[in-house]
Amino acid sequence: METAAPGYPLKVALIYGARPSGHYAAAKAVAEFLPPSIIEPVFVDLSEVYPDLGPLVARTYLQLLSKTPAVWDYVYDNDFVAFAASALRESILPFSSQRLADLLVKKNIRAAISTQAFSSLLITKNRDLARLPLFSVLTDFCAHAYWPPRGVTAYFAPEKSAAAALKEKGAPPEKVFLTGIPVRKEFTGPQPGKAAARKALGLAPDLFTVLITGGSRGLGDLFSAAQAVKPLLGRIQAVVLCGSNRRLCRQAEKELDEKRFLRFVDFTDSPALYYAAADLVVGKPGGVTLAETMALAKPFIIYSPLPGQEERNTSFLRRHRLAVTAASPEQLPALIKKYLAAPQALALASRALAGHARPHAARDIAAKIIQALTGNDK
Repeated sequence: METAAPGYPLKVALIYGARPSGHYAAAKAVAEFLPPSIIEPVFVDLSEVYPDLGPLVARTYLQLLSKTPAVWDYVYDNDFVAFAASALRESILPFSSQRLADLLVKKNIRAAISTQAFSSLLITKNRDLARLPLFSVLTDFCAHAYWPPRGVTAYFAPEKSAAAALKEKGAPPEKVFLTGIPVRKEFTGPQPGKAAARKALGLAPDLFTVLITGGSRGLGDLFSAAQAVKPLLGRIQAVVLCGSNRRLCRQAEKELDEKRFLRFVDFTDSPALYYAAADLVVGKPGGVTLAETMALAKPFIIYSPLPGQEERNTSFLRRHRLAVTAASPEQLPALIKKYLAAPQALALASRALAGHARPHAARDIAAKIIQALTGNDK
């Protein structure tokens, strides 16, 4: 029987913005590779630590996206705004971070893993947490202006340009590791074949399958996407992952008459089987969604990206020619038909994504954290 060494396991906080989210999925992925004899994971949801702030930020964000998306894009990664925000960090964050600091001290936390920039900022600006080892995990293919350049034990970057951006912002090069975005074990182990996965899900085993996803919250105009592909149903089948967007499922139930080859799926905490069943993925280019798609080498069509990080993820995909874009729902059928008519194009897209995949990022991040906390660099 395995026994823990004296002083172990260490309580380590995994801090994310809210649940469900890509930040939470990334935190779970890292936790799966932390040996319980060494590390006891303690999940910390910032929306619970700051119950008034979380809904306010989320509501403001969604209102900006729906009414003035250009404003959010400007605020998200603008040098002048970032400069102005730095003054607020020095005056407001040390005060507002105390609630998080008190919680971490109360729980006897010995280190923190942050998958969201705000929590990293809060920790680096609090004197009580000055000696707390902090590991920052980027969950998009970019390093925006709000990741703190100092006070972090190690940064885990998704790709080369993001790592370079962290260094340009002042992060010490020796603290920046190129690992990829962490995905859960279900995306890294042996996968069933497409036909077997479809059969397990009750889908037609031999029909070309398109997976449409709006991430954990089911954002983006998914209903219009489903309507757009209706003329192709029978030649294809489509599955729409609604995330926590229950209204989308209700809308589909009421308004869509064609359901034989079209399925809307309420929130699932285990989406890997749906990805395994798919020939093609259509969706918002959230960082974790892309990392999961790459892990299983599924060709991707960019659809309805949100301003800010998702537009920068789109730039990454375009720069490396890893995906095509549907600028509107009406463009989806033509793009899908191109893949239907050219299986070799589908195979090429799959190989390109596989070449950029880092499916073992969570394992590699966990290994680096264990080395840092135990002093074992071998």
